[in-house]
Amino acid sequence: MRTTFRAVFARVCLLLVVCASVASSTSKSASEGGEREIIRLAPDVQSKMLDASFWVSRASSPHSIIMTKAQIAQWNEQIMQQSMAAGDAWFFVHDLRRFDAVATSLDVRRFMIRYSASHPWYKKQGGETHRLTSADWRKLYDAMNFAPLGDFTFFSGGRRTSGVEQRDFPVRKAVTVRRSDLRLVPDDTLYTDDETYWFDDSAQTSGVLMNEPVLVLWESADKSWLYVRTNYCAGWIHRDDVAYCTDEQFARYFDYTTQEQSGFVTVTADRATLSADYVVPTGDKAFGGIPELFMGTYLHTVDWSDERVADSFSHRKPYACYIVEIPYRKADGALGIAYAAIPAGLCTEGLLDYTTANVLEQAFKPLGVRYGWGGMADARDCSEYLKDIYRCFGFMLPRNSRSQLTMPGKTVAFEGKNVSSRKSAVSSLKPGAVMGFPGHVFMYLGKVGGKHYIINAVGAYYFDDPETTESVDVNSVNVNTLDIKRSNGKTWLENLTYAKSFVNDGTFKDFAVPLNPKWDYADFAKITDGAALLYRAPTNRRNIVVAVNAGHGTKGGTQVKTYSHPDKSPKLTSGTSPRGAVESIAVSAGVRFTDKKSEAEVVLRTARLLRAELLKKGFDVLMLRDSDDVQLDNVARTVISNNVAAIHIAIHFDEDDEKADKGCFYCTIPEELRALKTVKRQWKESDRLGQCLVEGLRGQGLPIYKDGTFEQDLTQTSYSTIPIAVIELGNQHTKTDTESLEKRAKGLADGVTRFFAQ
Repeated sequence: MRTTFRAVFARVCLLLVVCASVASSTSKSASEGGEREIIRLAPDVQSKMLDASFWVSRASSPHSIIMTKAQIAQWNEQIMQQSMAAGDAWFFVHDLRRFDAVATSLDVRRFMIRYSASHPWYKKQGGETHRLTSADWRKLYDAMNFAPLGDFTFFSGGRRTSGVEQRDFPVRKAVTVRRSDLRLVPDDTLYTDDETYWFDDSAQTSGVLMNEPVLVLWESADKSWLYVRTNYCAGWIHRDDVAYCTDEQFARYFDYTTQEQSGFVTVTADRATLSADYVVPTGDKAFGGIPELFMGTYLHTVDWSDERVADSFSHRKPYACYIVEIPYRKADGALGIAYAAIPAGLCTEGLLDYTTANVLEQAFKPLGVRYGWGGMADARDCSEYLKDIYRCFGFMLPRNSRSQLTMPGKTVAFEGKNVSSRKSAVSSLKPGAVMGFPGHVFMYLGKVGGKHYIINAVGAYYFDDPETTESVDVNSVNVNTLDIKRSNGKTWLENLTYAKSFVNDGTFKDFAVPLNPKWDYADFAKITDGAALLYRAPTNRRNIVVAVNAGHGTKGGTQVKTYSHPDKSPKLTSGTSPRGAVESIAVSAGVRFTDKKSEAEVVLRTARLLRAELLKKGFDVLMLRDSDDVQLDNVARTVISNNVAAIHIAIHFDEDDEKADKGCFYCTIPEELRALKTVKRQWKESDRLGQCLVEGLRGQGLPIYKDGTFEQDLTQTSYSTIPIAVIELGNQHTKTDTESLEKRAKGLADGVTRFFAQ
């Protein structure tokens, strides 16, 4: 996938330079009157090589499982960790569940396109070619509804953020209801940055499959387009192609490697269209039928005996079919679910087993289909081709070629190697490996007759002829060798930079940290099904883990109680649970701010901001809650921290009778509790940690309540065996805008640094 403008890559990523004449690269058959071309082939490619079975038969152990679904799930977590290390770029992979309920104006506009005079766009207007002017771009910005997002220096090629007021805007959760395009601008006009070439659309960002979760960040001025973020990309999408959903609905569209495999099917056909007689009647006029299905689409299954589908087909019982959910947009914009039968020949139950044979079978299904720059024309470019293939096994590949070459896995680096060493390195690869150079990626097939073969979605090639530079527009999924050349005169082999093999090479690290029932005090926890998430600092690692606890956020937590202290003694102070209570609420609901936000939402946003600050400082971060709901009670969170982290920071806001924000403070441990076995070995360091955090907050100019302390008997401080600070960052009157929370996050991070520096 290219960046915004084709001129950046100059289309060299897609150029297939043929080493011989067209005549020598075509298959011919004898016929009366001579020979005729019946298929076009790249140099040294034979017709038999267009069948996956040819390559499967040559592979070593092609039907062996390479990675289990659990290992692929771990790989997915690794690539999302890598995304955090690489920054917040749109072309990396992100978990949309770890984004906040609000976005700042800077977040929304961050990846929107900017006008650049050095990279012109053209369009057809009245039959003539028209170069877009600055006035044309102003109209595009108006269409984007950009004014409420604040100042943005489009016409100088830069961005001005300092001194610009940042506003918060709500983020809505949604699901795509058909395969759709993501655009750089909210219209369907074909734009090009080469006025002589009208096949590639410069405004095309990516294709997005049906049933994909998206975050809706913005809408166009005419409200017909939405600016959305997928887990790998951002762009404008037709409003009618998405449907808004609830938090519970949204959660169903993740972690297919860990879902019950009978709970969904994966479309394995390249493309499929089903007629109306496969549909269970809905009675809703908003449902327009089954959209075209594309490889890599996940569809949730329904039991045939379900009353919603039983006896729905009057003239036949569709045997060898799955009943699946088909999403659609209701008249009010909400997510609706219809039901349809999908033939088993078009899909697989759950995910395909990750074997060499299955990878090659999927790779050859789109052979010969048209190439689509950025996913235009319901087609695929080089990186999207690979992404959709590997989705069938549960892999979450990034969107563009540069990112795909930095993916986790066994890496072979080619830079600095001579041709002989490069050939030897390629020969060590197994079929299915992803390889490429800046701007283009492809899949390795194998070696035949001393030549290495690959399959890829490719745009064009040139004749290897010094007399001409005329290109031939292939624009197809094609098989060719690494001996063909690029426009720089070097072969693809000579241009190779990296190859990636997705194997369990032992480099993947655990990300999720569940409660180990063998840990001390683990048996006191009552809500234990969730897991904490361990983020590792990308650079300058200190090898210190800080547990960050976004308080509250456990559904059902108020209906369960745990012992207040591990010795089962009564509470010494009142709070959510009264003084004298032997058992306390497992996880309370928290306060409601005057701006109507919940404490659970606000502390989660603050915790994520703190995570970012700590990672930048080299600390690893154990997020005890990094989603709207985590099924871990206060005891479970504390026990996990005890065994993984060096310190534990629990973030809260106080509820009181004050009429204004009273400031920040930390909860000190009552003197009578300091003799408790768990408390007596950590309370002094806990007190020092609290003091450091308060000083860090004070350094950000934030108000501090009295001397910054308040005595409180809390479950988490009682079960903690490491320094712990329950920090109250204000009360129900505290401002909850991002700028205010960022100050608190920076203050806490400064306090952590201060604690470990002393």
